[in-house]
Amino acid sequence: MYDMNHTIREFLDAAAARQPAPGGGSVTALVGALAASMGEMVLNYSVGKKSLAVYEAELHTALAEFTRLRAMMLQLMVEDQEAYEAITALRKLPADDAERKDKYAATLLACIRVPEAMAAGGVAALQLCGQLVEKANVHLLSDLAVCAELSMAAVRCGIYNVRINLTDVTESADRGSIMATVDAILAHATELVRSVLPSIWRRIGS
Repeated sequence: MYDMNHTIREFLDAAAARQPAPGGGSVTALVGALAASMGEMVLNYSVGKKSLAVYEAELHTALAEFTRLRAMMLQLMVEDQEAYEAITALRKLPADDAERKDKYAATLLACIRVPEAMAAGGVAALQLCGQLVEKANVHLLSDLAVCAELSMAAVRCGIYNVRINLTDVTESADRGSIMATVDAILAHATELVRSVLPSIWRRIGS
């Protein structure tokens, strides 16, 4: 199990190796955590500045939210690996095995909900970016752009990991409901990033 207690080198070596985990889900969670860390850095260079004093309360609130998002993404990294290990173990059992029949649907749902939560976290980060464009330290706006881009990547990659697991969802109504949810997440994220990034560069240019 790879988590925040491993070094960057250890994680990357494991991700590059011929082994299923850590894989795309864990990497997506790491991208989301990196996005949040960039948001935190922007805010740590913004809180306490006299020129931004009027926004102080909002900046502190946003900082706490980014910190929470970073912790959430790291927890999802672990949960993604746990869900993958559980579904893999069940798939090795005979189709008529009682344990497989009893646990498979719920375990598959975890494999879907975890990356869906990563995507939703990416949207939350993008919303924070949008709130900060006119309030953050202007000298850190390129880092806010990095935060936004990485957040969008977490949204897209989270959804990729949802979609790959949909092939095993047997009920068409359930598949449709899940797809509708992630389509809405992607549409919202796309709208946000298309607004946030031009706004950042307009403020930098001015």
